[in-house]
This record gives sequence, C-alpha cells and structure tokens, in this order.
Amino acid sequence: MKTRIISGLALFCLLTVFYSCSDSDDNNTPSIPGDISEEGKGPSADDRLDIPVSEAFLGDSIQSMLRYSLQTNPVSIVNASTTQNGHIEVLGGYKSEAAVYIYAKADDQSSLSKEQINTILDKYYDVKSEVNGKTINASVTEKTGINHGTDYHQLRVSMKIFTPQSVSSQLSLQNGSIFVQSLTGPQHTATTTSGAIKYLHTEATTITANSTNGYIAFINSKASEAMSAKTQKGSIQIAVPSTTKAHLNLSSTNHVTASVLTASNFDGTKTKNVVKGELNGGGANINASVGYGSVIFRWYTNN
Repeated sequence: MKTRIISGLALFCLLTVFYSCSDSDDNNTPSIPGDISEEGKGPSADDRLDIPVSEAFLGDSIQSMLRYSLQTNPVSIVNASTTQNGHIEVLGGYKSEAAVYIYAKADDQSSLSKEQINTILDKYYDVKSEVNGKTINASVTEKTGINHGTDYHQLRVSMKIFTPQSVSSQLSLQNGSIFVQSLTGPQHTATTTSGAIKYLHTEATTITANSTNGYIAFINSKASEAMSAKTQKGSIQIAVPSTTKAHLNLSSTNHVTASVLTASNFDGTKTKNVVKGELNGGGANINASVGYGSVIFRWYTNN
C-alpha cells in the first residue's frame, strides 16, 4: 500500500520543545483523550488547496505517501498516534484528496541510509495508515516480542496529514510535537508526554490539549464551548483577538502574565498566579493550568 519516494531535499520541521521529566502528580497528569463523539462536516467548497507532491516539499526522510479520494472517502475524523519520538502535523483546507505522509529518520543522529531506515522500520515497527469511511486512522508503534539485533536503531517517526477543513481530530504521541492548523471540526484533543502542542487558526466546539512536560499554544484559535490546556511542567500561551468574549480561568504556581487585561475589558480576579473572570462581558471558557511554569495571555496580531 506504500508508495516509495527516493529523492528530495529537507524535511519540514515542527517546533519541538522539551523539558526534563519530573515526578508524577496525579492532579496534573494529562488525561488520555476519549473517542471522538462529534465528527466534522467533511469536504466542502471552502477547501481549495491541493496536496503537495513536489520533491522540495517532501524531503528525503519520507517513507510513504498514502492518498485517499475525498469523493470515495469524505473524511471528517482524524485519529493519529505514535508511541515513538516524532511529530504529528494535521493541516486543513485540502480538496479532492486527503493524504498521510510518513517520515522516519534515526533518533540517535546515526548516519543511516534510506535503505537501512526502511529495513529497520519494516522489521521493528508497525506503521499503519488507513481510511475507514470518514475516518483516517494512522499509528506508529514498536513491534513486541522481537529481540533487537545489531541493526536496530530507534527511529523518529513522524506524520503529516492533509485533510479538509471540517474534520475533528484526536492526536497523541510520546515525545515530540503536535501541530494543528486551519481545522474547523467540532472536537479536537491532543496529548503528549514531553513536547509541544500548537493549534493555529483552528475553530471548534471544544479544543483540549494535555502535556506532562512541555509547551502548549492556542494561537488565533477559538472554541464555542471550551478551549482547555493543561501541563504539569512547562508553559502555555494563548493569543486571541482583542474583541474575544470569554470566561477566563488561568492558573500557574509560578506566574500568569496577562498585561492586556484592564478594567475596561476584564471583570474578575487577576493576581500573580490566577486570572479568573469575564473578558469583554464573558463567553466560552478558556482554561489554562500549569503545575510548574507560566501562562501567557495576549492579543493575537497577524504579523
């Protein structure tokens, strides 16, 4: 089912931020996302982008390209996960086709050839990508019950997924980054143990991001019910337009920075560690909680 690509330039990089591991705290351990209960509307006239296929975009660490006709499979849900180090990126706004691109490279900086990486990937890893009706299911796990030979190297396996705008998403990984852009499906959840989660230009009914150690960002994104971020160690950044109406519930044991909130636009409690109240008269919930680290709330500017 895989289409092999042998040439190309550089792998498109995602922002990845790592923090040192810490003792567990039951109150701050991120919850595992549940099943998607609301799917998106799927393909629409708002989708105008074509799936990128140029060698300059693909990069030399791509291992497979799986493309699905949206006419046959009107994708409205994306489930993607990896137990390995890597990245998951979901980009919305694509017409005619959805696609899952799988990338792999050595995680220990070894100079392995593409053929060596391909052999290791096939021998030691289960890489799955399929579309079932309206749902894309993509996952990467290490095979069990196989002894590591001298040829074994841990791989950094990443996914880049192209979809229509109106899809819901459920994403999880061990260490690395999750990046979501331009989705409008009703439900989005993301979980990582150590790394970064970023939502950009995304709209939903609910958006939920959980990390044990890392960075979470909601940039020009909004949810009609609740947008929630929680990390045990790290930082959370929320950037919204100044006209946003919301109920804010922001907390950190270290510091909450929200200098844009004044008596003219905010009614509530504002201290070093807590911001709780109504922004521009109130609206949907914006929640952010950091066990050890900081919360930054600011206005979004398109520059």
